[in-house]
Amino acid sequence: MALSTGFWAFKTLAAAHEEGLFSHLAGGAGTTVAELAEALGLHPRPAEMLLTGCAALGLLEKTDGRYRNTPLSEAYLVRGKPYYFGGFVQMADKRLYAGWGKLTEALRTNRPTTWDPAVQSSIFDGEDPTMLALFWEAMHSLSTMTARELGEAVDLSHFRRLLDIGGGSGAYDIELCKQYGELRATVFDLPHVAAIAAGKIVEAGLTDRIETAGGNFFEQLPEDHDVHLLSMILHDWDEAKNRALLRRSFEALPSGGAVVISELLVNDEKTGPAPAALMSLNMLIETEGRNYTPAEYSAWLEEAGFRHIETVWFDAPAANGAVIGRKP
Repeated sequence: MALSTGFWAFKTLAAAHEEGLFSHLAGGAGTTVAELAEALGLHPRPAEMLLTGCAALGLLEKTDGRYRNTPLSEAYLVRGKPYYFGGFVQMADKRLYAGWGKLTEALRTNRPTTWDPAVQSSIFDGEDPTMLALFWEAMHSLSTMTARELGEAVDLSHFRRLLDIGGGSGAYDIELCKQYGELRATVFDLPHVAAIAAGKIVEAGLTDRIETAGGNFFEQLPEDHDVHLLSMILHDWDEAKNRALLRRSFEALPSGGAVVISELLVNDEKTGPAPAALMSLNMLIETEGRNYTPAEYSAWLEEAGFRHIETVWFDAPAANGAVIGRKP
């Protein structure tokens, strides 16, 4: 039953977020059923059901007859909070939910279902601007929380210049530069994505330490960096493209440099864990890639020339570990 009805919990969360419930209750404000029905323009019957459902899921708590945000929803589901996660909830609801509805089609065709490779050059080509904005907001929230855990698990104190390959909105660079006071970083991504990162860097007040560069990482990589980060990048691509990218990384790094691959890693036995295995199926509906194992990454790193390869495990929303290779 838990597996069969998993979408019930998700849609309860998504609907509550879409209705603005958690932002409405920000800062400790409480509500009764009648007050919420009036505030959101709902009939009291569904208003009561929504509040009950959110309380049952640990998103609300009830004291003295009033429902309030739990610390979880207050931290992650209130718009404007530093670690606001609502962008990902919206993307999952408006984009991924429909794509997963066609999972059998993806299994049969080995093609994405959230976009059409026959008429689109990439996942972003011709996409609705509102959906793209949701995508980047979702990636920023996921990356921000994951970067904190990565920075604690992997010691970057010996490095001075980080190249974030396919760095998206710059969330990793912002968080890692906050953790490591001597670190400087470059977000390297397609020009229109680098522009998004530039705005986030300004908001974070880190323009003196983080810069952006536009380009295609399959064609070139900026030099003069002693550590490369590939976070949630390699799962997008097939094995041949990943091997080519790791060879390019090796060539661009100086002796003593390192590459850090941060991903939801499937175990070497390919039996789990569930978050990585299900993310891999998400790659089926979204990309040409899948989630790979530490053994697969290690073999590709060694083939590219990296040595002293190790896997460091941690627990974060978008990654459970990092595979690290060093250039002799």
